[in-house]
Amino acid sequence: MGQLHSQRRTRKLFKRGKMRLFVSVIVSGMLLGIASQVECANILVLMSVVSQSHFIWIRPIVNRLAEVGHNVTVLSVNVDPAAAANVTYIHLENSYNTLYGNGTLARNDILKRSNEMAVAATVSFYKFGLLGCEGAITSKGLQQLLQYPPDFRFDLVIYDFTCGPCVLALLHKFHYPPLVSVTGFGVPQFTERLVGGHKAASLVPHFTQLTDNPMPFSQRFTNTLIHLFDALYRRFVFLPRIKQIAQQAFDFPLPDLTELEQRTLIMLTNSNPALDPAESMPPNVIPVGGLQIVEQKPLPSELQNFIENAPQGAVLFAMGTNFKSKMFTAERQAMFLEAFALLPEYRFLWKFDDDQLPRKASSNVLIRSWLPQNDILAQPKVRAFITHCGLMSTQEATYHGVPMIGIPIYVDQHLNLHRTVQVGAGVKLDLATLTTGSIVAALREVLQNASYQQAIGRRSALFRDQPEKPLERAVWWIEWALRHPREDRLRSGTVKMNYFAANGFDVFACIVVGAVALLMIIRKIVSFMYQIPNTRPKEKLK
Repeated sequence: MGQLHSQRRTRKLFKRGKMRLFVSVIVSGMLLGIASQVECANILVLMSVVSQSHFIWIRPIVNRLAEVGHNVTVLSVNVDPAAAANVTYIHLENSYNTLYGNGTLARNDILKRSNEMAVAATVSFYKFGLLGCEGAITSKGLQQLLQYPPDFRFDLVIYDFTCGPCVLALLHKFHYPPLVSVTGFGVPQFTERLVGGHKAASLVPHFTQLTDNPMPFSQRFTNTLIHLFDALYRRFVFLPRIKQIAQQAFDFPLPDLTELEQRTLIMLTNSNPALDPAESMPPNVIPVGGLQIVEQKPLPSELQNFIENAPQGAVLFAMGTNFKSKMFTAERQAMFLEAFALLPEYRFLWKFDDDQLPRKASSNVLIRSWLPQNDILAQPKVRAFITHCGLMSTQEATYHGVPMIGIPIYVDQHLNLHRTVQVGAGVKLDLATLTTGSIVAALREVLQNASYQQAIGRRSALFRDQPEKPLERAVWWIEWALRHPREDRLRSGTVKMNYFAANGFDVFACIVVGAVALLMIIRKIVSFMYQIPNTRPKEKLK
């Protein structure tokens, strides 16, 4: 009997074990299915900003998402010829031609924009977005994406919101997947219109304003006015116009673009407290400034030897991706060559993309149409950086601890340099008054005064001191959006409120009106109780 009982017990345990194993397999399969949804998500990236620098900033995100197993489709004005197998680029091939022409007069004159005052510069900023939208809607790439089947779905959309929601109606076409908004433009002046929160004009300068810290009243007054103008212009001029342009490309009525923007679940901004002013933002705004800065690669032997053999150090001269060397004019190009020849103890690497030099360069100058900027700045013997002070160039120089000689041209470049000068990490060269003497003086000031190196060293230490790399932080939050696609607890409630309600002006007005009414009532009661006589002057007796 004992043996029979033991056999029955064994069979029961075996059946129970099989059941547990079956349940474990089912649960494991479900968990693996959930994990695979995150690990192998279909992600759409919208990069319609006509700027190679924005592409350089977002490309590391695309590549990293591909590395961890996601399938990424990228609608972009630039394409990566070395993209991974699970990255598909769809080219907005007409965008650059629309802005800069194809052998014709450019519609976006960078040098003209460099001298604009605040209101004109703000209008030009939005005009840039409208021109980019014209290029996007006339590109075959957008039509290719619009031909996707009606039931096709993406698990997530990432879009660069810097220059407006021209192609954001694709969110509607693909059945409203979660939206991650990104920008390489720091924290744009209109951010609060997308995610709520408050951008205090008394603390945060508009990109056209070179303010002190703290701002005196006159600067706060001007800054508030230009922020107000920007908000009104974007809401009542720019957004209706961009909707009108974009509608031409879509075969369905466009939804409200403001409402589409406000679907932002997570926002990634190219900002860092070491460079940007502190401001109040909702918890779904994640600073990932400098994510484009990767570990430096070994330089080609020619560049490495040129820098290493510099008697007192080397200087990098690069003006970014939008400014072309011919914009200096031959006369100004010659000024730089003359200045470099007067400093033979230093060596100069000049990213020069013009057809020819106005004169022969001295032996301490190396000219190339393209230079690996990040890799060169990482070299210990690089002592200074002549730059346009674009945000990404400023970040790279800060990260590697290289003082700057700034020649700002337009948009935020003036403000980026202004902040660098404020902390003692650089000097300014004015393009309008440029001379050989001013170039030599600026170079000698930065190269021979140790205070600039010390200032950029302090700034670099703050910029680098983070719990994780910005790129890893960006990818983690993107995958957070995949794991919690309908979770809106991080979003600010002010995004759906009007301006007066969001700032409490309606409550303040109610309090003021109530206080005035209460004072009037109290005055009447006191007057009645004490029979206060009429205080009006009596008429003189005749």
